[in-house]
Order: sequence, then C-alpha cells, then structure tokens
Amino acid sequence: MTTSDALARLPKADLHVHQEATRYLDIILAEREGRDPYDWAAWRRRLAAEVPPGKERLQQIGSMQPVSIDHDSDDELFIGRFAALMRDHAAAGACYVEIRCGGEIATRDGFMSMFRQAERQVRAEYPRFHAEAMAIVIGAGQDRERADVFADACIRAAHEGLTGIDFLYSPYDSEADWAPMYRLAERFAAAGLGITAHAGELSTANIAAAANMPGLTRIGHGVHAASDPELLKLLVDRGVTLECALTCNEYFGVLPELEEHPLLRLVEAGVAVTLGTDNPIQLGTTIEQEYTRAAELGLSLDQLTGFTRNAIEAAFTSDGRKATMLGYLPGN
Repeated sequence: MTTSDALARLPKADLHVHQEATRYLDIILAEREGRDPYDWAAWRRRLAAEVPPGKERLQQIGSMQPVSIDHDSDDELFIGRFAALMRDHAAAGACYVEIRCGGEIATRDGFMSMFRQAERQVRAEYPRFHAEAMAIVIGAGQDRERADVFADACIRAAHEGLTGIDFLYSPYDSEADWAPMYRLAERFAAAGLGITAHAGELSTANIAAAANMPGLTRIGHGVHAASDPELLKLLVDRGVTLECALTCNEYFGVLPELEEHPLLRLVEAGVAVTLGTDNPIQLGTTIEQEYTRAAELGLSLDQLTGFTRNAIEAAFTSDGRKATMLGYLPGN
C-alpha cells in the first residue's frame, strides 16, 4: 500500500470546524431551486486581491452571508444543513467532528435533538462517523448579567448533550481581559463542559492566559507559540492540545507561507496537535486536504495517525465513543 493510499484510509478527526450556517443553507437551497450555490472560490480570489493578509483579512471571515439566516427557522433546513456539514466530513474520511455553533443556535429549543437527528442520517451512510456540538461564547465581559443568562442556557443544554464551549474575545491580537472568561469557565467546567478558546492565531498574545483558564484543555490555533520556548513548555506542562488549521493560516496570512508553517516544530516540542478545517466552505478545504497538507510539510503517517489519536483523546465526547473511535486506528 502506498503512503497516499494509507493516508486516504486513515480515520481523521476535526475538532475545529465552525457551523457556517448560511453557507450550508445556501447549498441546500441552491439544489432545491435549481441554481448554482454561491461562488466561494471567486470570493477568496477577490478578498485576497483587495484585503492585505493578517488581521484585516481574518476579520472578513463570515462577512459574506449568501442567504438569510431566517431560513434556519425551518427545522427541516436546520437539520439538513448540519447533516450536510457532517456528510462532507464523513465523505472526506472523518470518524469524528465537533461543530462550533453560535449561542443563539446551541441554546435553541430542541437543538440537540435535531443535531442528533442529523448525525443519525449521516451515520446511516457512514456508520463509523460521530459528531458533537459546542457553543461559542463571544464578549463574555461586555454584560455580566447577559453572560450569566447565556451560561445558564449552555449549562441546561449540557444536560441535553451539548459537550463543549469555545471562547472568542476582543482584542484578539493583543492581550485581552480574561477575568470574565475565567469566571464563566469555572461554571462551565463544573457542569462538565469541555473548554477551548481561540488564541495565538495572530500573535503570541493570549496563549498563556488561555492555557491557564480553569478547565481548558485545548486552544484553537495557538501556532504562534512555536516562536516562544516558554509558551511551548507551558502548553506541554499543562497538557493543552492545539487545534491547528493549515489552510486557514495560509489563506488569511497569519503566518508565512505554508512551507514555513511551524506545525512540525510544535510536534517536535511535544505539543499535542490536531488538524481542523475551521471554515471549510469559505476556505475550500476538507479534513482530508488538511491531512494531505500536513504530509506535504514532512509529517509521517505515524505522526498523522497521532493527530487523529490526539483529537480523539482530547475530544469533548463520551469515553465510550472515544474507545470506539480509537479502535479504528491502525494497530488497535
């Protein structure tokens, strides 16, 4: 068996994918209406031509909504878009995906029931596939009362199957105030919710603060830690897993060219690394392509298998599901 064949057969896992609600709604509606879906390749070319790489380009993520989010009120479309995202991942070789959802989505009445219905639809075709849902917390420090109401809703959703929380904040490229996030994280951790946070995508800012957050076990991106030995040591000592997204990093220009991506340095430093698609529709990628790109950077098949193992072990899912998925890996 060739290396490419072995890579194609390797079960993959994606801990860092956003729901892209209107993007998937557009795909479903385009098929119903007999039209072409929005041209994301043209969007990427235009954005690259008009907006400089780095913070300015990254801020454009999600700026284009091809259809109205009002369509999401239709339960059939709601289930269908989650099933479409899951099916894309399963078709690309994923045995597991965690989907980040905005708070108004993750705390919607009946959300987890509909999410599980979408998962069952995909598992009927891909029986090894599993999915979990997470909620995104944005602006935890802006309004304490509102933040507590949202936290209450997330904790109630945890009883229905919500598994994790992702913190987003501002400023993103310089040190933020983490006190409000720490306060909420303590509540979430006590409720059994897994915790991750975006950090270290644009600079080393906020990586240490994220790593020290109560209950946190993962960081989204975090790649700039590779430039600081103390941060690398902190991540290893804390057992923090990094959710790396190669295509995202390259397109938004938050790092040098892909060939200079610090992925291998992170691995050699002993940091637990996983691969993710981030916003796969907007970025034109799949989890299979992310693994292929990592192989092109010099990662071995054993190391890529380790990425899947890292993801499953760090997943916000049940021990039973973890044991099942670990059994899919070569040598198990």
